[in-house]
Amino acid sequence: MATPLTPNPPQPQPAQHRSRSRATLGAGIAAIATAAVIAVTPSAALAQDDTYASDNAWVAEQVQAPAAWETTKGEGITVAVIDTGINDHPFFDGKNVLDGYSALSTEDGTGWNDTDGHGSAIAAGVLLAAPEATILPVRISTGESVLNGAMGPQEFDTFRWAVDNGANIIVVPWGVTGADPEGEYLEVLQYAIDKGVIVVASAGNDPAAEVPYPGLVPGVVTVTGTDRSGNIWYENTTTGPEVDIAAPADEMTAPLPQDSALGNTELYRDVVGGTSMGSGIAGGVAALTWAAHPDLDASNVIQRLIQTAGDGGGSKSEDAGYGLVNADQAVHAEGIEEVAENPLGYPMGEAGASGASPDDGSGDPAESEAAGESAGPSSTGAEGNKESNLSTIIVVAAAVVLIGAAIAVWLVLRGRGRKNAAAAEAGPFNPNHGPVQSGFQQPPAMQQQYGGPPVGGGQGYGAPPPGPQGGYSSPPRGQQGFNPPPGNGDPNTPWRPSDPNRQ
Repeated sequence: MATPLTPNPPQPQPAQHRSRSRATLGAGIAAIATAAVIAVTPSAALAQDDTYASDNAWVAEQVQAPAAWETTKGEGITVAVIDTGINDHPFFDGKNVLDGYSALSTEDGTGWNDTDGHGSAIAAGVLLAAPEATILPVRISTGESVLNGAMGPQEFDTFRWAVDNGANIIVVPWGVTGADPEGEYLEVLQYAIDKGVIVVASAGNDPAAEVPYPGLVPGVVTVTGTDRSGNIWYENTTTGPEVDIAAPADEMTAPLPQDSALGNTELYRDVVGGTSMGSGIAGGVAALTWAAHPDLDASNVIQRLIQTAGDGGGSKSEDAGYGLVNADQAVHAEGIEEVAENPLGYPMGEAGASGASPDDGSGDPAESEAAGESAGPSSTGAEGNKESNLSTIIVVAAAVVLIGAAIAVWLVLRGRGRKNAAAAEAGPFNPNHGPVQSGFQQPPAMQQQYGGPPVGGGQGYGAPPPGPQGGYSSPPRGQQGFNPPPGNGDPNTPWRPSDPNRQ
């Protein structure tokens, strides 16, 4: 293996919104939920349409997102997608997509150069569930190179960059197979969780395999897949005790990057989403949940996700975790018991093991309109507005008190001056002809004090770990990033939100 290159640490980029997107899938990391083209949908012009949302309406219905949209659509929550980035497509027009970051040194530094389509598809999946969430695209791969089962400083730094540049949720729609994570593999995830970020990862698409990194790490929300009926898709997804929740993974429509250099003449393709898409959908549901409850910290958003999944009973199975994620209940359920720590545990065994905390100030909230550095993203939500209103009331009340006190002192002095003047004219009795005493000293000027309002590239990789070596194979042109849908006839009847949730 070639000697790993030592990349320069990623530098924060100004966070700017774009009306459309550019990006690509993580360089050389094992693709977990990829899917190959079986059909494409031609379109006459690059213009905003509802093809993606309408074709994938069954996905939103399966996770009961429309009911959650009556309360929130995810505004104010930033979801980082660490993958192949993002690229121009009419679906992203008018959406909140930031410039992001690319770990590949040959590019412009943003996440807008997706030549594969996997990252664009996952970002679209997040927005399918949470249409008003903000996407932070992080390009870690072209989707064609092989990671050989290892990560290096370049890849680890992309996680830290996302955390330090405003991500509330990180979606990892891939996995490293054969890795026995230790050292920085755990430290980078611990850092994200200690900083108050939710990490959502794919469980994998191989029924015979084990859940890969980072999905196998405690504290990470690991997502397996369901078919169109809402049942666990045992034939095409990975299950196991590490799985926490399930989300749709069956055949869906995905956007094709519209960068002119790629020569794509169609807007969409039909793909088997796999648990890559499942992780994106679950990340969107997490965004809905947090937007509806901005006062919660990451641990309690996760608590709502798992306690309302499946039948809502809070029990976990080996294969389905807590069950199919339920946006309606995650947003609206009452009586969810709060927790003091991450209910899924911690990569390094305990909270704070990385030395970071949500309020240590290492991030820059100005980088993103949803960058929450407190317990939750409430500084830009309802709680922040309440505190601001209270501060305004206190300042106004203080001003009224000061004005009233000044008027009172002026009236006293005015009255005293008139009295003294009258006494001088009458000639006060003074047998010793000494100076006249006024009888009292003038009180000092009022000095009331008031406090402020209440504080409320170069792709360098380390040597692979022992065991199987995971990575992307170089697929034929037009089939990057996705697995072909099984040819087993018509899909099952779509699951409807009126049916009970299934584990």
